[in-house]
Formats: sequence, C-alpha cells, structure tokens
Amino acid sequence: MKIAAWQSDDRVAWEIKHAEMLAFVQHFARKRISESTYRAIRKLSSREMQLPGSSLLLATLQTEDGPRIAGLSCVTDYGRGICLVVVHPLYRGRGLGSALLDRQHAVLGRLTCRVSPSNLSSLQMCFRAGFSASRLIKPLDGRAELLLEKDGCCRNSAPLPDHHFANPFHAKKVIPDVTTGLGHFDLIFKR
Repeated sequence: MKIAAWQSDDRVAWEIKHAEMLAFVQHFARKRISESTYRAIRKLSSREMQLPGSSLLLATLQTEDGPRIAGLSCVTDYGRGICLVVVHPLYRGRGLGSALLDRQHAVLGRLTCRVSPSNLSSLQMCFRAGFSASRLIKPLDGRAELLLEKDGCCRNSAPLPDHHFANPFHAKKVIPDVTTGLGHFDLIFKR
C-alpha cells in the first residue's frame, strides 16, 4: 500500500480528484461523519487545498483494474477546519488510519482533530497515532467533542478563539479543559 500526498494547482484535476474523494466518503463514511463536516468536504476548493495547513493524503493499492483508494485523509487549517480520515472497511483495524494521521502530522508539522467521545474507533485511531486529548468542546447542538493534539503541538500556544473550531453553521462554546496525558485516558472514559 502506498500513501502519497495529492497536490495539483490544476482546477480540472482537482475536480476529478474531489469527485473521487466525495464518492469514497459518501460510500464508506457518510453515516459516520457529521453533516457539517460533509458539507465542508463538498464545498472544498482547490484554492483552499493550496493554503498552508491543508493536505490530502491518499492510501492506494494496485489492483488489476488500476490503483484503488484504500483510505484517505483530508485536513484544512491544521485540523481546525477539516480533519477527516476514511478507511475502506476491508482495511480497517490494520493501522491504516493511524498511519494516515502520522503522515499528516509529518507533512503539516502540527495537527489537531475533534472526535466525539462516543466514537471509540476514531479515538483509538488517534491515540494509536500519538494524539492525546487536550480539552472538551461543546457545540451548540449539544454533542461534545474531544480536541486531540499530537505531541502537545498547540498546548504552549495561546488559546484559540471559538471561531477557529466552528463552521459558519455551528458556533462552538468551549467547556473547561479536560487535560490528560498518554496513559491517562481512563480519566475521560470512567464508567
């Protein structure tokens, strides 16, 4: 399997790749991602993908019909906009999602992700990739999300304003921080 960054400033090439990405997300992750994330992916432009902090990684394998996508990761604004990982069901549980997140971190230098506390498979993927929970964010729709960071990349920086974690449709409200370190995830998931 090959993981490679997709880059092109050609608008037509972007439209083809964007359609392929949307079809993959629609088929394998549509019921698992939020409506706001799906809207953001649909509206994604080639110009946005050229900005610093944006990256599209594709995990492909060679088949007799040509290369096929096994997984993808799309990030905008270092994860503050979009941080999406989708893996084909045949390749889940093999570390591909964590490998995509590791590569995103290596490409971008810093990365944050927001994950629902009830989405255990995504949390496990992030923790395996070396991310740790830094705080809990409460959107206005009432569904809390954990803010995950790798290597404490954003812990020493000034707190980010709420608008960095919101899309125009859902303003976010920050709840007091839940701070954990590696090996202390039981603080979050106590029953």
